[in-house]
Amino acid sequence: MKTIVGIVLLTAMIGGLYALNSATKTEQGKSILHVAEPLPVTVEVATPQRRRIVRTVQAPGDVEPFHEVAISAEVVAKILEMPVKEGESVSEGQLLCRLDDADYRARVASAEANVAKLKALVIQAEADLEKADRDSKRQMRLSENDATSALELADYHTILVRSRAALEVRRQELIETEAMLQSAREDLEKTVITAPIDGVISQLFAKQGEVVITGTMNNPGTRIMVVSDLSKMQVRSRVDESDAALVKPDQVARIYLQSDSKEFISGHVLRVGAKGTKAQGRDVVTFETLVVVDRNDARVKPGMTASVDIEVDLREDAITIPVQAVVHRKRQELPEDLVKTFEAETGKTDRTTERRGVAEYLKVVFCIENDVAKPHLVETGIGDATGVEITRGLSGDARFATGPYRSLDQLKDGAKIKTATDAKKKDEVKEAPVEAQAEKTEEKQEGEALAENRG
Repeated sequence: MKTIVGIVLLTAMIGGLYALNSATKTEQGKSILHVAEPLPVTVEVATPQRRRIVRTVQAPGDVEPFHEVAISAEVVAKILEMPVKEGESVSEGQLLCRLDDADYRARVASAEANVAKLKALVIQAEADLEKADRDSKRQMRLSENDATSALELADYHTILVRSRAALEVRRQELIETEAMLQSAREDLEKTVITAPIDGVISQLFAKQGEVVITGTMNNPGTRIMVVSDLSKMQVRSRVDESDAALVKPDQVARIYLQSDSKEFISGHVLRVGAKGTKAQGRDVVTFETLVVVDRNDARVKPGMTASVDIEVDLREDAITIPVQAVVHRKRQELPEDLVKTFEAETGKTDRTTERRGVAEYLKVVFCIENDVAKPHLVETGIGDATGVEITRGLSGDARFATGPYRSLDQLKDGAKIKTATDAKKKDEVKEAPVEAQAEKTEEKQEGEALAENRG
């Protein structure tokens, strides 16, 4: 019985304390029964800076020549002569490769003979037509005097029509043969391959004595060599789809080579791909972006891996603070008057937020005022790797908390603040008496030792 009474009394005591605690809460949600003051939060403090801030988009890529020509075979033949080597510089029009042209010279000679034969046949057909026309006219005169029959007149007219048709056939055959002659001459010219641009033989695939073939739908054909103009280079980069809309032609870019990632090479955007692509086996969509190197640099070589930083936005004199100083808090965790003032100034009253339980997070910077944290709602602009632009909500001389993260995470409106500098000074003051006592002890030991020596 006593046990039951004790449990009832204990339960009643706990319930009474809970009710009293709830009834004595302040407007800030704190109970007046709390006699222990919360410990101050140690934070690092800074002030805004005015500086140049640049928003960049990063993209990986590969270096390649701006002008590059792959030399492939346009006719089937054996390589008779190849006077160039890989890495050798060549000029436009210089001989790169000579193919066996015996078969093509024979085709040209055959086509020329056919053209000459058909020209002679055209002359013969013209003479036949002239005779048929003359005979037909003579029969017409005879028919006027009833000196010939209608059947003979019709036969001569038929001969005239056939002669005209025969002449037209010969002329069309001549045109066809002349086209074949032109094609044969072009094929003969293709047996001599010259450099299309000034550059360097960057790759050499074929060798003398090898038979080269032309490409078809299912066969790419024989690649003989690649001529690259190394005086102007570019980076074929891959921009993520989330950043592709920010990249525009002529934007400034900084190119970092994997072989030398400390110094950048200046460049600019030439164009951005209109359609995204996916790498095989990956779901990431990227847009191909060409970045041209502004000046000739010996460090830039074809095939190198590079990283490109493209400047997509710029502020010359922006109020900036460290990125980590901007934290997010729910509306219901902030003072109501602060939220209303911010909404009145910005016009951003989100009624849809109320319908989903006031769960919207707002950007906040905790300023230090009289050693107390005060939240300031802010609007941010562009940012870089270390800082972010503040466009509204923070003055240029404000003192705000920048870290550490654990302290920023537990900061609330009205929280007491202790700066990291003050904490360090206090620790130094505490350590000073200890060091002084140690010095006195050492002096005392030295004195005792000296006295013993004298004794």
